[in-house]
Amino acid sequence: ATCDQLSEVGCDCHGCCTESSSPPSPPAPPLPPPSEGPLLLSNPRTSAGSTAFAKRFLTKVTDGKSKTFGKSKKNKKNPWFSAKVTLENQQPVRSVTVTRDTKNKPSKAKKYLEDFEVWVGKKAGEKAVKCGGPFAWSKIKKGPVATPCDAAKSKHRYVTVILPGTRKTLAFGEIEVR
Repeated sequence: ATCDQLSEVGCDCHGCCTESSSPPSPPAPPLPPPSEGPLLLSNPRTSAGSTAFAKRFLTKVTDGKSKTFGKSKKNKKNPWFSAKVTLENQQPVRSVTVTRDTKNKPSKAKKYLEDFEVWVGKKAGEKAVKCGGPFAWSKIKKGPVATPCDAAKSKHRYVTVILPGTRKTLAFGEIEVR
């Protein structure tokens, strides 16, 4: 046999052959990288009010302007706002940032947001995993309040901002989910 014939079957010119191995399997595809910008929100719901009301609330709190704010119905028990992280994102909720409204006087903004909490759950309004809160006014008034969420709970797609208590009105300027 010639060297060329031997090399075709995995042998060198001296007749030393190596076991043929199958080609290596391709590596598993990587997880999608964390989103550069905020995650998109959809399917908004509130503790009181129509779907149209909740959609207007969502539009106001995701427009990038803290002077346009979402506000719940007045004097309710434990008012909340929820929105679903859209499935296209395929990312777990890692953090939520809430900004107070800057149109109202600080005393009114305080009344509408002091001691708010952030939760994630499988459905609107569900308090399955607490991300953070209650947040004191001293932290809220300084600017946006960011709280981490447990990335291991990726099955939880709804983010809820709740203001615990009776006769409360929830209002805030912006929400950003990452």
